[in-house]
Amino acid sequence: QSQTPNTAAVTTDLVNMRTENSTTSKTVSVLKKGDIVSVVAEKDGWYQVKNKSGETGWLAKWAVKPGYFVLPSGSNGREILGYYAESYKGDTRGLTSFTGNIDKISMLAPFSYRIDQNGKISGSVNAQVMKAAQTKNVQTLAVVTNISGSNFSKETVSKLLRSSSARARAIDEILSILKKNGYSGVNIDFEGVPVKDRSYLTTFFRELSAALRPHNLLVTAALPAKTAEEEWSSWSGAFDYKALSPYLDLAVIMTYDQHQAAGPAGPVAAQGWVENVIKYSLQHFSPNRLLMGLAAYGYEWNERTGRALNYASIESIIKKYGISPKWHDQYQTPYFTYTKSGNEYEVWYENQSSTAAKMRLVDKYKIRGVAIWRLGYEDPGIWSVL
Repeated sequence: QSQTPNTAAVTTDLVNMRTENSTTSKTVSVLKKGDIVSVVAEKDGWYQVKNKSGETGWLAKWAVKPGYFVLPSGSNGREILGYYAESYKGDTRGLTSFTGNIDKISMLAPFSYRIDQNGKISGSVNAQVMKAAQTKNVQTLAVVTNISGSNFSKETVSKLLRSSSARARAIDEILSILKKNGYSGVNIDFEGVPVKDRSYLTTFFRELSAALRPHNLLVTAALPAKTAEEEWSSWSGAFDYKALSPYLDLAVIMTYDQHQAAGPAGPVAAQGWVENVIKYSLQHFSPNRLLMGLAAYGYEWNERTGRALNYASIESIIKKYGISPKWHDQYQTPYFTYTKSGNEYEVWYENQSSTAAKMRLVDKYKIRGVAIWRLGYEDPGIWSVL
């Protein structure tokens, strides 16, 4: 038995949304190709729909393609997803950021669940955070990772993906968790997936979407940033954007860690690099399904090693050592150097100004919005530019 689709996309260049399911009725508004509408009902070859402005009317079925599209729920039609995590018991930084900016945040992704090689999922939901989200009608995504101990595990995810029974168990448990706790969908954050498991990863997402979409649950994923196919890459090679695209309602591109603690010093997310990642991603994902990752942190390096720092920690260093941060015109990010105990340190980070620059890319490429990693780490000033 066929069901009325939740959403549809306009496929013709221009189409009239009408007051009744008749070509002789008045026009409510004119929609253009690519516009997404929510479907309320269907009758005699027409869909009753609601557009992004909240207007209701009727569209002829021939002018639209039904499918699993997600309407932006943020202000000004822009999705603002915040990742929520706790570093230790009683860590309230994420909750403080979320509740303080809840009117800006349209989607929350609690970093709550881990999966093992057999497909068993462990973790728990923060009741206070979920209640706050539901009170304000903020959509929630359950984040499921392949973290084992304190690191993402290649072995865990490889064994999981290569076992059809483990995949099936994982999908059953994900569906159960989403329905039991009232999540809007799932955000899969598998990192370090071996390149040899590329086809198995695609199979997992195909099976996951087949299980979740009939329940109107969103299938989303955090994807490694890349500027080309990069099939050889141990970081991103397993993620076949083109093959994954049909199964993802939202793609969160992790446009950060261009430079990270274990490597040489440099920007966390240089403007040109981020733009190149977006351009490549748009070859495989439509703009209305793409979220650009925003780093809310930075890194400090000395000649031996590096470490991640949140914005508050960086500000305390600036204040303690009387530093005047510099601005890199090409990278569009702040940075500075300083000396401590005879050692030279170099710091690159993200702040309100670098975030504002990246938001210009969101507007330029008309992508859906952004995803912040992570709430509570950020420069409070970013909220005025999102």
